[in-house]
Amino acid sequence: MKMLARFSGVHARTEAAAKPPFGAGFKAAIVAKTESLEVHGSEIGDAAPDCCEFRAFDADGNLVGTKKVKGY
Repeated sequence: MKMLARFSGVHARTEAAAKPPFGAGFKAAIVAKTESLEVHGSEIGDAAPDCCEFRAFDADGNLVGTKKVKGY
């Protein structure tokens, strides 16, 4: 997987709350903790089906949520 985008602050929380396939669709408790969000996408050479993985981090850089969404 390759990192496609990184968001921070309000933009990270907006993307974390957005419903799939355009966002992670995290629950409100995770969105409230999110300070940065990374979006990783599958690559052509990956054996698994195409997907995006959203990784939410709090202000201290701790991973607070991950979610895979089918498609690219």
